[in-house]
Amino acid sequence: MKETGKWVGRIVLVSLCLNMVMEGLGRKSVAGLFSYITGSPLVFLLNTLIVALPFVVVFLTRRKCFVMAVISLLWLMVGIVNGILLIFRTTPFTAADFRLAKYAWNMIGTYMTWGQVILAFGAFLLALAGCVFIWKKAPVSRHQLPWYGKASITGLSAVAVLGCTWLGMSTGVVAVRFGNIGQAYKDYGIPYCFANSLFNTGISKPGSYDGSVVASIEAEMVPENMYMLEENQRPNIIMIQLESFFDPKLNRNYSFEKDPIPFFRYLKNNFPSGYLNVPSVGAGTANTEFECLTGMNLDFFGPGEYPYKTILQKTSCESMAFDMKNLGYTAHAIHNNEGTFYDRHKVFAQLGFDTFTPIEYMYGIQRNPTGWCKDDILVDEIIKTLDSTDNQDFIYTISVQGHGAYPDFEYYCEQIQEMDNFIRVLINTLNRRDEPTVVALYGDHLPGFSWEEADMRNHSLYQTEYVIWNNLNLKAPRKTIESYQITSYLLDMLDIHEGTMIRFHQAYLNEAVPDQEGYLENMKVLEYDMLYGDHEIYDGEPPYQVTNLQMGITPITVEVISYQDSMLFLFGENFNQYSTVYIDEKAMETMRVGSQLLIVKDVNEKKMKNGVVTVKQVGKDKIALGTAENRTEEHMERVIKNH
Repeated sequence: MKETGKWVGRIVLVSLCLNMVMEGLGRKSVAGLFSYITGSPLVFLLNTLIVALPFVVVFLTRRKCFVMAVISLLWLMVGIVNGILLIFRTTPFTAADFRLAKYAWNMIGTYMTWGQVILAFGAFLLALAGCVFIWKKAPVSRHQLPWYGKASITGLSAVAVLGCTWLGMSTGVVAVRFGNIGQAYKDYGIPYCFANSLFNTGISKPGSYDGSVVASIEAEMVPENMYMLEENQRPNIIMIQLESFFDPKLNRNYSFEKDPIPFFRYLKNNFPSGYLNVPSVGAGTANTEFECLTGMNLDFFGPGEYPYKTILQKTSCESMAFDMKNLGYTAHAIHNNEGTFYDRHKVFAQLGFDTFTPIEYMYGIQRNPTGWCKDDILVDEIIKTLDSTDNQDFIYTISVQGHGAYPDFEYYCEQIQEMDNFIRVLINTLNRRDEPTVVALYGDHLPGFSWEEADMRNHSLYQTEYVIWNNLNLKAPRKTIESYQITSYLLDMLDIHEGTMIRFHQAYLNEAVPDQEGYLENMKVLEYDMLYGDHEIYDGEPPYQVTNLQMGITPITVEVISYQDSMLFLFGENFNQYSTVYIDEKAMETMRVGSQLLIVKDVNEKKMKNGVVTVKQVGKDKIALGTAENRTEEHMERVIKNH
């Protein structure tokens, strides 16, 4: 018993120290740490208990020092990773980041120098070496509890910690769900919030959920089939989500001799515009995207959750794309970055898009100094997409030029100045076309600088701006809206009421005195029903099925395949730097000569005769997004010339 008491004391002491280190790293100051401890002592103690809980494994093994070291290292890594991420973005470390790890690896050279990467990797190896050393050299405890002692201490510890956590949640000491996850980490502590993000995903079933409640919500929606315009007069609808774009003059700490975004300012002064409340800051593009496309509020999901990486991996979801297709539109997505980022190459099929043009299907790519594709390439892609159909188009475009990391604020302003010029060229180009068109432009989140709310003239880090350019003479007063309301607001201007969430939000937006609490409660019921429930809003049968997503607008074709002197020549159309030759599904080192010729050297003749040759579009992560169309006279015909 005396030995057990010693280890309990050690665990308490280590847990206190680990909790303080994690919070100090997250708050970036000792003063901030002690302000948190003295201001929220109960929260701090609860987080210490959460840190201590995994250490009960110590009582189940003889290698107590080794187990203590490993668990301490894991908690310390949570604190260090959180602190590092907060340098580059405002969103803290959550379980969702594990699902985004492959994307982080692809971008690591953008945010860190290779010297820093090597240093971090070396520190990790040093920590592992320390654990190995402890395994070999630390004494093995001779004291071992009987099985009932192990069961008792493990069970009591779990009950105590989980009970205190439940008590904290039920009394409001800590919140269960977070609207502002960055603030939640400051208010409720890193261990609690991180653990919450591990186990709390999806939308919990509302207590009021049943068919009659869903029916009553539907009865209050704006009626269907009310359209201001005839079918042949409905406009093309283009939404452009601008990466990290906002008005720099909204920050009090900077002054400007020259306006970085003069054209966007002109638009917001002359067309419907306002603030857009977004779900993230510094990062989280896909979550703003999700809210804008689906009309769903992310506050009801788990903390830090990305629906693109969870529910939308396996479930189709009603979206603006599906809704516009019900009206005869064709739905397209465009993004001048890798198509696999956030699994968009899968998710956009779940959201109803017909085509998706990522950077792997683009031509004439130019990059900024930090390696992101410049946005001016999107002008031609949008026009090309409009020209690809005879009917009206819904085009959802995600830009990337404004992405971090930024060497300094001046560099950021240079990038958004170029983005502003892209907007000017696009609007002027669309204005010359003889087609009714509406373009919604908005920033997905603020850039990843270490700003405080007090720095902002609008007193918020969770607001960007939107503007709705149109050639239909649509007018509206300046209005602040949520990102999950923007499509409903846009379509309401056109007197179009198509889609479940769209009609739900339109009823709220048109109320003179809206019931905010009831609005949010009903929204959660609808979201749960549509994604996790019994689909009562669809009479039990969801009508939306995954689409056969076509990659790119311009067809990539193989016309002739020729083999000569151990070299393989493929002649075709619209090859680009992402076109890769495969033989029997194995990627070959491919040399591109213009847009009509690909060459593979040192190809074995036997392999050539027996193998199947294809051309695929492959990004940095080596995932093939699509296969070029074969137009040779018969399947993979070869002209073999042996010399």
